[in-house]
Amino acid sequence: MRNDPALLAPLPAPINPLLQESNATSILDELRQVVFQTDRAGRWTFLNRAWEALTSNSVATALGGSCLAHVHPDDRSREQARLDQLLLGERDCCRHEVRYLRADGEVRWVDVFARAQRDANGRVTGTVGTLFDVTERKRAREQGRLAAGVFASAGEGILVTSADGRIVDVNQAFEAITGYARAEVLGKNPSLLSSGRQGKEFYADMWRRIEQEGRWNGEVWNRRKSGELYVERLTVTAIRDEAGQLSHHVGVFADITRQKRQAEHLEHIAHYDPLTGLANRRLLADRLQQAMGRARRKGGGVGVASLDLDDFKKVNDLHGHECGDELLVAVARRIQDVVRDSDTVCRLGGDEFVAVFDGVESLAACQPMVARLLQAIAEPLHLGGALVRVSASAGLAFYPQSEDVDADQLIRQADQAMFDAKVGGKNRYLSFDTLGYRVMIERAEELDALERAIVRHEFTLHYQPIVHLGTGQLNSVEALVRWNHPTRGCLAPGSFLPTLEGHPLMLTLENWILAEAFRQHERWLDAGLDIAISVNMSGAQLRRKDLVQHVRGLLAAHPRVNPRRIKLEVLESSALEDMGHVSNLIRQCTEIGIGFALDDFGTGYSSLRYLKQLPAKRIKIDQGFVRDMLQDPDDLAILEGVIGMAAAFKREVVAEGVETEEHAAMLVQLGCMLAQGYGIARPMPAQALAPWLASWRLPPSVASCTPLDRDDTLLLKALVEQRAWHAGLTNAGCPQRFHQADVANGTQTFNEWLDLSSRKREPCRLSLGRALACRDAFMAQLGAYAASAGDAPADAAAAGLRCQAASQAFAAALRELLDAWKQ
Repeated sequence: MRNDPALLAPLPAPINPLLQESNATSILDELRQVVFQTDRAGRWTFLNRAWEALTSNSVATALGGSCLAHVHPDDRSREQARLDQLLLGERDCCRHEVRYLRADGEVRWVDVFARAQRDANGRVTGTVGTLFDVTERKRAREQGRLAAGVFASAGEGILVTSADGRIVDVNQAFEAITGYARAEVLGKNPSLLSSGRQGKEFYADMWRRIEQEGRWNGEVWNRRKSGELYVERLTVTAIRDEAGQLSHHVGVFADITRQKRQAEHLEHIAHYDPLTGLANRRLLADRLQQAMGRARRKGGGVGVASLDLDDFKKVNDLHGHECGDELLVAVARRIQDVVRDSDTVCRLGGDEFVAVFDGVESLAACQPMVARLLQAIAEPLHLGGALVRVSASAGLAFYPQSEDVDADQLIRQADQAMFDAKVGGKNRYLSFDTLGYRVMIERAEELDALERAIVRHEFTLHYQPIVHLGTGQLNSVEALVRWNHPTRGCLAPGSFLPTLEGHPLMLTLENWILAEAFRQHERWLDAGLDIAISVNMSGAQLRRKDLVQHVRGLLAAHPRVNPRRIKLEVLESSALEDMGHVSNLIRQCTEIGIGFALDDFGTGYSSLRYLKQLPAKRIKIDQGFVRDMLQDPDDLAILEGVIGMAAAFKREVVAEGVETEEHAAMLVQLGCMLAQGYGIARPMPAQALAPWLASWRLPPSVASCTPLDRDDTLLLKALVEQRAWHAGLTNAGCPQRFHQADVANGTQTFNEWLDLSSRKREPCRLSLGRALACRDAFMAQLGAYAASAGDAPADAAAAGLRCQAASQAFAAALRELLDAWKQ
């Protein structure tokens, strides 16, 4: 026995009571329900950590406090009574629900189980028990009771089906609406209610939307148990379980048959003529608007015929109003028999009818239909034993027109044409002359307004400076007319001068403009300013035989005006209409000191022969070429050519449309030193010119520029070509389309410049080095981009972005080199 290993093994260590208590506490702290203990006074002596989750108060704070401290005030007296019963030994245990208040004021429902705790002698020493948060369970229970109440008492029919489409429950309203008892439909498919009025496609679309969106609502025709059809407004909702699997469908519906029929009746009354059954004015407007909308979207056109019976009053007077009503009904039937099913016939009232021809190709296609209508109406009728004959007059209008019109305007046009047909002899139709009538009316109204404006002195002149880009000095101003319209504000000439073309008022207005320019020059002289003024002349002025005499008269009336400070501007296209007369006119004006300028040069023929024959000393390049010169190589080439032509013929050049400092700098580099445009100054009232002149300074970026040598303009051309290439790449969007466009970039022109400018490279070696490096990088990325044409879209797009970045860097390097070169 002494050698028995079991006897020799060490005895287990005695269990440490403190460790055992600690383990028990740790286990209790893991429980979700609160475990508690109180003393005989109802004070907490033990709480596990679930207390903190329930009340958002710490255990340490609660211990020693009253166990009723967190009970809702409304429940506290009842809870105190229960506690007293336990502590007095009147009850052994209790279980109930009570409301607790969290520290943030939120109310939680708690399931309380408490037992009286006794000592060895059976005396009550306190209580022990658990607290369990049942708030969510209670809410769910309440919602369930509420849902059951709603289900039973709802006025709408409700049916619930299983996932496989079998009815599992219906409410009383379902029974009342359908006539089926609950027991009759349980386990059946809802298709037993089907009326057959909706096809398979309707239900397929409905179930597809339920599957995709989880719900569907709309109107459905169903059949009651009695066989009677009814229409319901139905909402079907898919119900899914916690795993996301379909468990049920719930349908909620209301019987709207009565409302539907009542609405249809009201709809008919609201949209149809009670006598003839034809559409009324309201329905006509709707149908016509729809037809016009289809014409806008799909092409084609719409014809509107307005018909009015001739001498209908005589029928009423001779045969009575009852016979007249019968006639209107018969005429309505005849009109409907003639028109197509897709057309609309309307009775506006009395003996007025309108026919809308939908989907017609032209006005000519409508005319035979209107002729047939008139022929059908003119057939004799037997009414009340009498033979009645009537005819009709018709007017025809067509949509679309050159200007947009609405449905009311189209009907009014047809009415106007119908009235003209009646005046012209009745029993006929006329078509509305849309374009001629509108143009005539609008131009007449505009001319009247312009004539009144001249009389009321509503016109004024604004002046736009023309400056020298080398010195910054003011060269002259161009006088530009403005109309101070009483309601539309200050109007630019483009909004009213086209109306005056070919009208004597044009000469009246231009005579005032020229005289006002003379008067303004004198006012500036009084203020110590000697400012030259350019005045625009129309073709009508140029054709005047007495223009030179008129100018002489102005000079005589304003002797302080130096004729060399007045210049007349004529459009190049106007000057070419009668080359000989205009050339002679320019020479005569030059003899008295008045100079001429060719405006918008480049928009006409701009040939060397015309430039030679027209002795105008100033050429104004059209702003369209100047505006786009920064990124359009063609416009840059035109500018360079015009500037070269002007230099060869010793003409002064003014560039219009200078909008930025970069425009101005590039013009200086090209050798054009006179400019005007918004980048310098907008046209301004005469009184604003002196303050502007006092504050005007040439921008430093322009002042530092000098004209480039002929060879060095290649560098400018390379920059513009690269910008144009970059814009083409951005707009193309994919390698295939861009390479098919075959847009030249600036590398070739840059290389040409390098070959011609090898002697001048030393002063700007750093800028040139960057330009060369950027060129090489751009060419490498360009090759990679071209090779990406067959790659995946994402790879091709990435190659395009890299190529764009390299293109931008090359253009920036060219700009930097150009700035360095000009210095």
